[in-house]
Amino acid sequence: MNTKYKTESKKGMAHRRGIKVGMAKLSELLKSRGYVYQHSCEKLEEITDGPARTVYLGVDPTAESVHVGNLGGYMLLRRFKDAGHTIILVLGGGTGMIGDPKPDMERPLLDEATIAARVDKLKEQAGKLLGDGEVQVVNNADWLAPLNLLEFLRDTGKHFTVNALMKKDAISARLKSEEGISYTEFSYPLLQAYDFWYLNKEHSCDVQVGGSDQWGNIVAGVDLIRRKENKVVYGLTMPLITDKTTGKKFGKSEGNAVWLDPAMTSPYAFYQFWLNTSDDNVPEYLKLFTLLSDAEIDAVIELHKRDHKERHGQNALAREVTKLVHGEVEAEKAEKITSVLFGEGGIDSLDDGAIAMLKSSAPSYAVHVDSFLVDALVGGGLASSKTEARRFITEKAVLLNAQAVTEVDQKLSNEDFHNGVALLKRGKKNVCVLTLS
Repeated sequence: MNTKYKTESKKGMAHRRGIKVGMAKLSELLKSRGYVYQHSCEKLEEITDGPARTVYLGVDPTAESVHVGNLGGYMLLRRFKDAGHTIILVLGGGTGMIGDPKPDMERPLLDEATIAARVDKLKEQAGKLLGDGEVQVVNNADWLAPLNLLEFLRDTGKHFTVNALMKKDAISARLKSEEGISYTEFSYPLLQAYDFWYLNKEHSCDVQVGGSDQWGNIVAGVDLIRRKENKVVYGLTMPLITDKTTGKKFGKSEGNAVWLDPAMTSPYAFYQFWLNTSDDNVPEYLKLFTLLSDAEIDAVIELHKRDHKERHGQNALAREVTKLVHGEVEAEKAEKITSVLFGEGGIDSLDDGAIAMLKSSAPSYAVHVDSFLVDALVGGGLASSKTEARRFITEKAVLLNAQAVTEVDQKLSNEDFHNGVALLKRGKKNVCVLTLS
């Protein structure tokens, strides 16, 4: 597989010629936005600010979609493209057959059909994430699968020592564990290094980027090319992103990843993930995961500081990242639904598409016309009993379509439903979508 996405604009063509259009040096941008952790040369500028380079990011098909924890790598690759460099996204149809060693356990081996299907899905996602202009997507199975074992061991394996491989963090951790590490996973750094060498030979690729956990594998490729070809190529990693409030790795919540595939995490749920970002994380995430300018981010943060309750930072973050991943239409739907569920917006402001998203995203309960609201409150989980439901109504804590309910014996009518749904709320955060049965 060798796919190119082309949606050229004048600006895009200028980028491909290496012309930086209306922007500061890439090195300055990457540093200020938090993308830089390690690089294989003394000065980052040697990689970013000189001649136009060809840069690659590798992604293994460990799932049917990338998740928000992978988004930083895509954004780093996109920054290179927008600065005029050529970019390649390498999907690991070959390396996915082996598995990058984890520090704590062996990865399960996947069959070829599963890997091929996942590679196809990751290819579909690449276009939106990497933006306008030319993006080359390749599958490393195309060159790894035909490899002759003896030639690979002689021509590539001889450039690696077991001593050096044992020092890599994940391999070292596994060697100290009771489980140990299989030869299959032990060989993974050689395959990733071969990827870099192959891309250098066939595509003049001279930079590999990735997360800080990939540093050992990236350096292995840099060293292999130096030894085999006597060439200088470069590696660049970005720091591990964590949630400052919990200390956990970004995007990991008790094992439940937030996926970029709308079939796995709905655009509404994706929007809510970013909307629920803590104040401490907002400035960093705006810089890493949005394309807003520094001036725009500074303005958002200033507004956020003036009134934390309005959550200007979270709203901007959720809107911009959802737009980047799912498109402007889906971002607007998610924003409108959020306003209806947790703000002052009325359900009649939602179009058919937003209504469909609302039904699939929020808790719902089927009711009949002429049924009592107290029954809907109990059935929809907003009250534990009819007595409690009546008390909530008496305390004016219940809203039906943004209007306060004042009568404890109020019934539902056809006029309460818009496109077959009504919105019942108790307080600010407890909501239920009523649907006609």
